[in-house]
Amino acid sequence: MMCTIHDIQGIIRCFKAHYRSRFIQRSIRRYDSGVTPGEIYNINQLEGMRLADAAWAAVDATTIRHCWRKAGILPEADQPATQPVIPVTSLLNSIAHEQDPVEMLEKEVENALDDLEATGALQRANRMAIEDILNPIKEINCEFESSDEDICRAVLDTRKA
Repeated sequence: MMCTIHDIQGIIRCFKAHYRSRFIQRSIRRYDSGVTPGEIYNINQLEGMRLADAAWAAVDATTIRHCWRKAGILPEADQPATQPVIPVTSLLNSIAHEQDPVEMLEKEVENALDDLEATGALQRANRMAIEDILNPIKEINCEFESSDEDICRAVLDTRKA
């Protein structure tokens, strides 16, 4: 089975949603502390890395399990699990009717935007759609599919250079 970027798209989308939600909440805190609306979105590299670290830590096994099931990497919940080479019981043991974590996180970002709008720092006319926030156009065209052979060839080529 070849894994493509589409197989992990939900995991990436959840990470982005966690990050954007935290970034928006940070902007609200800055606005509430008196930072001008033109500067509430300014962030330095260390702060950005800390937000990314917290966002990645928030991507849990439920999210990964859900996305891997949709990609066909894990069996459906009603299928008996075969013994994996590497134990993934935390991914296989799930609640029968768990909510889609991607949808839950998109709602979290929408709520954060509502909060930002309520402060007055974000005008309704300037609000972006959730799709544009989580999948900006400049990030959409980076899809690729590589086989193990392609990856090995690329590594060997860089060693020769």
